[in-house]
Amino acid sequence: MATQLEQQQIRTIGIYGVLREAEVDSFLVPEGAVTEAINVHFDRKGAVTLRPGMTALGATVLAGYPCWGMHNTQNGTMVVVFCNGGSARIYAETGGAYTSNLIDGTANVRIRFVNFAGKTIVLNWGTATNMYSSVQFWTNRENNTTWNYTGNPINPQNLWSNGIYPEYGEVYKNKIYIIQKDSSRLYFSSAISSAGNITWTTTTDWVDIYPDDGENGSGLRRYAVELLFFKPNYIYRFRTSSTDPDPLIRIGTRSNESIIEGKKGLYFHHETGFYKYTGGYPTEISRPISDIVDAIPLSYMDKIQSWKDNDHIYWSVGDLTVEGSTWVHVVLRYTESSEIWTIYSYANEITAGMTRNNGSTITRTVGLDNGVVATYNSGITDLGQPISYRMRTKWYEWEGIQNRKIIQHLVAVCEKAQGSRIMYMIDNDPTWKELGQLRKYLTNYDSIKIQHHRIRFELTGISSVEAFVFRGLEVVSGINEGYV
Repeated sequence: MATQLEQQQIRTIGIYGVLREAEVDSFLVPEGAVTEAINVHFDRKGAVTLRPGMTALGATVLAGYPCWGMHNTQNGTMVVVFCNGGSARIYAETGGAYTSNLIDGTANVRIRFVNFAGKTIVLNWGTATNMYSSVQFWTNRENNTTWNYTGNPINPQNLWSNGIYPEYGEVYKNKIYIIQKDSSRLYFSSAISSAGNITWTTTTDWVDIYPDDGENGSGLRRYAVELLFFKPNYIYRFRTSSTDPDPLIRIGTRSNESIIEGKKGLYFHHETGFYKYTGGYPTEISRPISDIVDAIPLSYMDKIQSWKDNDHIYWSVGDLTVEGSTWVHVVLRYTESSEIWTIYSYANEITAGMTRNNGSTITRTVGLDNGVVATYNSGITDLGQPISYRMRTKWYEWEGIQNRKIIQHLVAVCEKAQGSRIMYMIDNDPTWKELGQLRKYLTNYDSIKIQHHRIRFELTGISSVEAFVFRGLEVVSGINEGYV
């Protein structure tokens, strides 16, 4: 016997972020979770908002070529590294203009920087076959053309003259620690002298970090009172003169740039997922999006980049194939306060990212694969390109999966609607059907007849205007036809 369908609400959307059906069946997905979200976020609790865009920071640096490194120097100058395919070059930014100030670095390798003793130090810059050493330091940051590969206060000649080519570096307990390229050997400098100088004694000041495990160093990061030495599948803790007797855990990283410290811990990527370390045993945080994380190609894992803002960690993970569809230039976004995930996709790949402090403002800045440096989360488009988005709800089985229902009147609630579309899918039909566009705060669909046992909804569109805020759906009236 048919009865009146109870009114239903789909509100508090995104309160649990993205929770994939590969991880949790839709019947168990809590109210408010969504199963897919591309280019939207849930920072306004209970609502869906279009993500911000990216705005070019000054002129194109090197058109058509990727960024291989970024760094904020101690005096607030930003330096970026681009490679034209033959060699790398460092550019210093001033007022949106980029000045080349170091040339002929090794092509197509990740260039890294360390701040120490008032200087900016570049690592992994060259090899024995290069005309420049692997380590140089910026001797006069106000003069954007002066780099040195010898002399005080860093004395890098102690390294490269002895065949030491650092790939990773970190400052720890008043010394610089570096990992020799393609090895598990950790070198360390002297403590800084009263004159502000360091030296390197490469015959004695080193330690091999368990070379018998068969893996080379892949990352180095200070956290709290520890120096963490990463390998692809191990983490070792270094404390001044020795390491733990055994690996911290058989989880490491292939990408030094995936390691980032947030306000709640140290985060990094391993081939089994994303992890948070606060001392002791790392905790996996990426189970809600496990199939998306599993889609990251092995060939891209050493290229993953990370950056952060006040409450979010971002990882650029390349192109992914998920459920037969290709998602391009994907960024995974983790919110520390609420522990939820969402997914962004861009027209260009983000190949470097950082927090920039120029002395007056703090912004997030990214380097792209097309020769552009951009301010992240800025503007309403991606360098002038509109933002495509979609969000999918869980399946709803109101009043029993065995009962067939008819929705007759549905209301969508959306601030700044501006042309978003509402789609729906029913039962085992794989096609999405359109209800219509959202053009005002309350959009009524009051002459419909959606017959279903179960149903889910999708919000989708393309935007180049002010961000919408989607607040949900309400089923105003319908019929429960009973068991069919």
